[in-house]
This record gives sequence, structure tokens and C-alpha cells, in this order.
Amino acid sequence: MDSKASIAVTPPPPTPRLEPVRSAVGIAPAARDEIEQLWGSVFFSAEHKAPRSVIVTGAEPDEGATEVAAALALVGASARHGHRVALVDFNLREPMVASLMGVPESPGVRDALASGELIGGTNVVLQEGQLTVVPAGRPDGHASAAVDPERVQRLIQHLLSYHDHVIVDAPSVNRNSTVQALAALTDGVLLVARQSVTRREALAEAKKRIELAQGKLIGLVLNMRKFPVPGFLYRRM
Repeated sequence: MDSKASIAVTPPPPTPRLEPVRSAVGIAPAARDEIEQLWGSVFFSAEHKAPRSVIVTGAEPDEGATEVAAALALVGASARHGHRVALVDFNLREPMVASLMGVPESPGVRDALASGELIGGTNVVLQEGQLTVVPAGRPDGHASAAVDPERVQRLIQHLLSYHDHVIVDAPSVNRNSTVQALAALTDGVLLVARQSVTRREALAEAKKRIELAQGKLIGLVLNMRKFPVPGFLYRRM
């Protein structure tokens, strides 16, 4: 599948540590149709069984994977679709989801993996619906726990018990082993490429790494930086 989108991002202002958190992040109207089509292609495709847990990643850094993951979560959790969606930040070295969505950075994935205690994340109330955001959590020296398959699987299964879909934002396949550690524990991997920037060789390498990890590549998102939309995700005023 192929989708085009702009990824200029304006995160919301810092949000007080309250639950539920009311977020001002939304999708630019001119880009929404593209994200709606992408949601349908991923979660309602006749070509494959609808996945419940999906990794969104890029072959290389700065492909826009985080923005695509967040946009999919926003669309799925919107009042139009009404799904219970969890957006999980597994980019433990350079997390972006908390600042992008305007939620506290902890507790999060690191806390859950280090302690073994399963958390539900922050309930984010949107203008059109609500979703659960599980940020990466504060750095605490326990990043190695992220590759513990048993704890990762428990966390994902815990979230799936309360949500229709879990969307995982993960670091680039070719620069980090996180996707390989997660691939076999989820239903599929969505690979994001940046038009005119991502090399074919990088995509081929990413595909090989995913398949070697027994992951299922379910689609490719072509991310166009020059798409004439002022903001892919934007802050509602």
C-alpha cells in the first residue's frame, strides 16, 4: 500500500500531570483523507486479517514514523471510528510521543519493563474522541529490559486486553534492534519511507531484518515532505 503525507509537526504546549489529559493535537484537514485511507488499508484490508497490534517504523531515522503512528492513533480513536486505541512509544533512546501528544513522559514503557508491573498509560481526551498514550518513560538505566521478549509480550497483551488496537512507535529498523525484538510479538510492521530520500537499499535491508525476525511486513507508507499541507499534525487553537 502507498500513502502520501506531510509531516511538519507543531506539538501542543506542556500539559499538567493530570489524568485524563486533554490534548490539543489534531490532524490537518487537508491531510486527514490520506490518513483515513491509510487506516482503512492497514486495519480493514481484504488482503490480510485486520491486525490488532502494529509497529510503525522507518528504515532510517527521520522518516516520519512517529507522526504516522500518532496520526493513525488519532484517526482510529476518533468519534468517527470509535476504536479503543493505545499509542505506545518504544523509541526508548529518542522518545517523541510524550512531547508530541502533550502528555507526561512517565510512567511509561521503561517503567513497565523494568518493574514488571503492567500499566495502562495516560488517558488522552481529544476533541473527537479519546485514546491511551503510553510514553517511553524516564531514562533510568533499564533500557535493556526493552528486549526482554516475555515482558514485552506481557505489556502488549495487557494493552490488547483493554484496547481494540495497539500502535507501537519504534526506532528505525536499520539503526536499532528494537523492531527485531518486537516484530514477532505483534501482528505486523508498517514501514515508513521518505520520498526522494530513503534509498532502495535501505528499504531492502529493513525488509530483510523484519523478515529475519519473523515479523510480517504489512505495508509501506510513502511520506512526502513537499506535500502542500501546512501541518500534518497540528495544534488546535
